[in-house]
Amino acid sequence: MSFEPHEGCSAGDDLGRRSWVMNGWFSAAPIAAALSLGACVAADDDQPERALALLDAEWVVEDIAGRGVIDGARATLVFGSDGRLSGDTSCNRYFADYRVEGTNLQIMSAGVTERACGPAVMDQERRFLEVFNAVDRYRIDEMGALVLSAPTGLTITARRTPGRAPETTYRCADGSVITATYPTTDTARLLYNGQSIDMAIARSGSGARYVGGGWQWWTKGLETGTISRLAPGEDIASAAGMTCEA
Repeated sequence: MSFEPHEGCSAGDDLGRRSWVMNGWFSAAPIAAALSLGACVAADDDQPERALALLDAEWVVEDIAGRGVIDGARATLVFGSDGRLSGDTSCNRYFADYRVEGTNLQIMSAGVTERACGPAVMDQERRFLEVFNAVDRYRIDEMGALVLSAPTGLTITARRTPGRAPETTYRCADGSVITATYPTTDTARLLYNGQSIDMAIARSGSGARYVGGGWQWWTKGLETGTISRLAPGEDIASAAGMTCEA
């Protein structure tokens, strides 16, 4: 199996040049030269908080390029908060680095284990990797499914396994605590002073800004946020607000 690099990317090792493995896993030396599944993308405003809905959950693939999946041959994706992406190809395990910028998704420096499966499962793995190799955008649709899209129009659709959205706890300058979750790429939910506040993403020059319930929550990096009260009629807070640290 070989893959062409995404337009504008440098060519990486293809699947036809897989590194030698020991007991089905990449040995330490070949990992540095492992195949590239990179999909280069144009940079958007850097809003890493929009990706929080992806994190620390297993996404189980339910469709590859409009052809469904084989029962009992799961392909999965797990986006770690450390920038590592891992999962199953249907037959093998893969490991990669990833980066999100807005709705753009870049996947790079991947390694795949090498073991044989039945012909149908190997064909599903091939289809998964072909689309995955070209992915450059993602979205979470209105039903909560993760859709990874390639410029060709082919997609991988996955659904999050049941569980709570990941939480981030911030301690603010006055000693209060904010617990933030990000159920989708465009929403946030804050627990602040005993109040649950549902918020929607709003335009910002940098970072990610959410408004709702008379409040503004503006994060510039995953470790720092500012909570501000919105005055009547305001869409963007005129008050300086209070800094909170994760």
